Amino acid sequence: MKLRLLLLIIVLSPLALWFGYKPIRILAPELNGLDCVSATICIDDISQLDTASELYASAHVFIEKHVAPFETNPSVIFCSSKSCFNSFGLNDMRAVTVSTFGVVVGPRGWESSFLAHEFVHHLQHEKLGNLEVWFDTPQWFMEGMAYSLTDEREVLDEPWESYRDEFEHWVKDSGIDNFWQRARSL
Repeated sequence: MKLRLLLLIIVLSPLALWFGYKPIRILAPELNGLDCVSATICIDDISQLDTASELYASAHVFIEKHVAPFETNPSVIFCSSKSCFNSFGLNDMRAVTVSTFGVVVGPRGWESSFLAHEFVHHLQHEKLGNLEVWFDTPQWFMEGMAYSLTDEREVLDEPWESYRDEFEHWVKDSGIDNFWQRARSL
């Protein structure tokens, strides 16, 4: 009886995750109705592929030139419809990075600066470690770095403006030498 229960739990666990924690769907976007045209781009509307490819290339070049090279090129899911984006459980956001598993871009996030912002988060996960980012890295560092490096607006809404200011003061005070090593000790 115990063995059957254990087997049932093992068999049903992936389904429970799939339906209970929708961001997990980033691991198998094809099962969520998307076309994966490469190892880095999945899309819900193939007619938008050229635009998605241009956004990806632009953001990728920006990050590698101005921040650091990626260890692994980020995978991006481009959702042109709200229903696609919501199917990942993300609702009102423009885009979101799910660890180093990938980025999901919603219909309001199809801009190079938004994707570059998410690529900063991907890079942070690569350089600092997924668990460290989730549990140890201050929010001002995570968001402040992304906004500082990718957002040209003079003033941001709070708390983003304060995060950007704190990050910029941290960089100014400590310089860029051993940047990632110092970030790990925050």
